Amino acid sequence: MKGWNWRQWSNNSGTVAPTVALSMFALIGAGGIAFDYARLATLDTELQQAADQAALAAATQLDRSDGARERARDAITADDKDRLVENLTRFANDSNADGLNVEIEAITFCSDFDDDVADTATACDVVADASSTGDQNARFVVVTTRVRTARYALTPIVGALSGDISATAVAGVESSICNVAPLLVCVASDDFPTDSDIGKGIVMKTAGGNSWAPGNYGYLDFGNGNQAVLAALLGNGLNGCQSQDDNQTEPGNKNATDAINTRMDVYAGSNKNDANNCVPSTGVACPAQNTRKDMTLEMTFEKRQSAQPIAPACGAAAGGNANQSGKVSYADWAQTPAAKQFGRDLCHYNGTCPLAGGARNFGDGNWNRDGYIAANHPGQTAASIAASIGGGVTASTLTRYQVYKWEIDNQATGKLDPQQIGAEVVTSSGGGNPTWTIKKKCAFNQPRFANAAAVTVKDRRILPIVAANCDNLKGKGAAFEDYVILRVFDAFLPEPSLQRSAAQTGVAGATEATDDKEIYGEVIGPAQPVGGGGGFQYYSRSRPYLVR
Repeated sequence: MKGWNWRQWSNNSGTVAPTVALSMFALIGAGGIAFDYARLATLDTELQQAADQAALAAATQLDRSDGARERARDAITADDKDRLVENLTRFANDSNADGLNVEIEAITFCSDFDDDVADTATACDVVADASSTGDQNARFVVVTTRVRTARYALTPIVGALSGDISATAVAGVESSICNVAPLLVCVASDDFPTDSDIGKGIVMKTAGGNSWAPGNYGYLDFGNGNQAVLAALLGNGLNGCQSQDDNQTEPGNKNATDAINTRMDVYAGSNKNDANNCVPSTGVACPAQNTRKDMTLEMTFEKRQSAQPIAPACGAAAGGNANQSGKVSYADWAQTPAAKQFGRDLCHYNGTCPLAGGARNFGDGNWNRDGYIAANHPGQTAASIAASIGGGVTASTLTRYQVYKWEIDNQATGKLDPQQIGAEVVTSSGGGNPTWTIKKKCAFNQPRFANAAAVTVKDRRILPIVAANCDNLKGKGAAFEDYVILRVFDAFLPEPSLQRSAAQTGVAGATEATDDKEIYGEVIGPAQPVGGGGGFQYYSRSRPYLVR
């Protein structure tokens, strides 16, 4: 027998095989964990993206009007066309009957959400499903996806990790109002203005104490109180956008109606000298082109001569000399019922307008068409003007705003030139060569005090006003959460804000006076920007955002 070869004892070329064999279990386990953890992380990302998108889609519906929560649910759960998003997951391979679809397990609405609180359930101030004011209070939405499972390819070898996962997202909606007059008006329904509201008058009154009823208005504080309100009304409203969360009511601005009156060439109070500041290219402090109203200027003509002179017509330039060509002067505006203006709905003069929300601030659209047209446009009738306008307008549906535009388009027959109201009053003093004084009341239906009308901006007798649900609004300085901005609507201003007794309205049988703190408007419809077109994203903008 041969002996062992010492070289065989020293050969170690196969000694690593057992080591490799033993380490394969660990290597496969580590690789499996890495592979399947990547799958789980991707599934988590898919579900979180789905939760984020669903929460954002639901938040877009939280306009705080009736049905907001139902629309939010439909936006992410309904099977019909109301569904705004549909998410798929590629890394869930469980036996879920929904297959690739990501479905929503839970939707919770919050009136407030404290992002400083880590626990989502604790951070949410839950709006009860049965709450009658739930749609108004729902400002945030919490969305949780249904649990999905990833079946691991390799990880089960080592029994590590779990494959079940879901995701939660929280979203809210941030809204801004843009390019509006700083006026908020409470309305009776969340769909205001409807087609049936067009042409109706609104007596917009300041709210008393904590009581806000349909038709009550408050000024919106754009940041600098009274002066900012006045500047916005003298101008064209908020230039740009401001978050609704920053808008507070400022009902204490009692002199702001003077600023509104400048749009009809009536300059008084703190705005007395603003006629000199009119900038036609921007419209700031300028009146409209058509300024017809129930106010006149008293023209005084003085001339010294033996026989009674003939006074110049209304509109003559002021100045002159009584001993030569004659002197013409004008007094300030004065209310004159005989100067027929557009006026209010007749039911607002006798207190018979429909009762809405405990107030009769909304009219019925029936105004004194025939009396206005007969006084200002002899030879015309409501029917003839309606026929001239066309488009289905009739004598019974003719609105003040339609007549106003017809007057501008037909200035020759629309009589926008100065008009004498009533007879002249003639007196004289002195001997054989007396000084004659002739006074007459003159209605100026185009700008008289301002140097010109606004020329490049939205008609100055149209106010873009915020329509709001005021059910929760209480008192001065209320923040956005206390009222719901529904939309912006256009209102035509038929008259200046003035103190008028019932007799001074010039309406037979009138029992109601008017107040200089009231703003009267006729509903035109949803607000339109300069140049026409829709007001979408011009007057209000809503942007959903993720909270977490």
